[in-house]
Amino acid sequence: MSRARGLLALALVVGGALAGIPGLAIAGVLLGLASLLTELWSRHGLRRLRYERTLARDRAVWGDEIPLDVAVWNDKPLPLAWLAVDDYVTEGAALRGGALELSERPGLAVLHHVWTVGWFERVVRHLSIAADHRGTYELGPVRMTVADLFGRGAASEEHADRATYIVRPRSVPVRHERSEQISLGTLRARQSLYEDPSLFAGVRPYQPGDSQRRVHWRATARLGVPVTKRFDPSRARDVLVALDVQTVPGPHWALHFDEPLLEGLIVAAASLARQAIEEGAAVGFTAAAYTRTTERTVYLPAAGGQDQLARIADVLGRLSQTPSAPFELVLSALPQRLVQGTTVLVVSSRDPGPLVPVLRRMEASGYPVDFLALGPHAGMAAARVRAAGLAGRVATLSPDWKTSDALVLAG
Repeated sequence: MSRARGLLALALVVGGALAGIPGLAIAGVLLGLASLLTELWSRHGLRRLRYERTLARDRAVWGDEIPLDVAVWNDKPLPLAWLAVDDYVTEGAALRGGALELSERPGLAVLHHVWTVGWFERVVRHLSIAADHRGTYELGPVRMTVADLFGRGAASEEHADRATYIVRPRSVPVRHERSEQISLGTLRARQSLYEDPSLFAGVRPYQPGDSQRRVHWRATARLGVPVTKRFDPSRARDVLVALDVQTVPGPHWALHFDEPLLEGLIVAAASLARQAIEEGAAVGFTAAAYTRTTERTVYLPAAGGQDQLARIADVLGRLSQTPSAPFELVLSALPQRLVQGTTVLVVSSRDPGPLVPVLRRMEASGYPVDFLALGPHAGMAAARVRAAGLAGRVATLSPDWKTSDALVLAG
């Protein structure tokens, strides 16, 4: 206890005894006990005291929940009348069974707990984290404060106890507007995201926007009307999903973005990658965005299997909302990285004008390009790509990326 309070308590006890005032003496005894307990909590309250945080898993898909258990363990004979625990978490996280409060630290919210813990007691509270926003979240550090019966801070300490979890984007089946589902992997199908030029399947009437390289000139001369070559879907190919995260016109470094449109693009990229991998294709991914690493852009070489799907989902979960570099620069570097013949699925919501020269060079170099346009101007974007002699389609998530049951491709 403090020297001043100790002397005051002693004076009250002695004064009450000498003056024959029992109440004064009792007040002195109570003050002395309170001061003693405050001193005990100040010196020993945080000793052999543990705060435990347990996340059921460190990955979740958008819309799921992650069970979270928090516990305090007072492993000593001194009870704690008032224990406050502030568990900091990345701003934007959502909690079920508890409330996140604003904190004094920029970019962080705080989960504030108040406990009363007996001697040798462990108390557990069951919460859950709502994965309602894609991203990477960090819990910690943790600050614990022990106080006296009146809630006055007696001792406080902070630990760097940290945990991280990733909220991955949702994915949906990929369908063509004229069929229930399209094949992206090893099986033949009536519709496909990409075709194999070695699998010639006949001709069909020429349609506006068809590449001149696909016109079957001999059959056109024989039939007297223009016809276009038709190919079967590829049986097995490498695919690269190239995602353009820029959602507003202007320079890439402008910190403006359309969040619903960006999330729709990411859901589309996740859906394409998932469908292709499940059907046997080797899939890679690239984007001009930050991913909480030292790299300015992201590139995953093509691979198959569920492990690759998990890697792509993690990258999509960590993607920044604004681009890190011009998307056309990322595309222009791809021929140095890709296996010859890799199909490049470009997912974008912008005017493809700046991208068309790069995409035409890639196609001419043996890397088939399929441009998938998403957003309010998708029709015009796909038409402009087709006018340049490239494959262009409109991708739709209806009514929105949160509730759509399929990614529908048209064109």
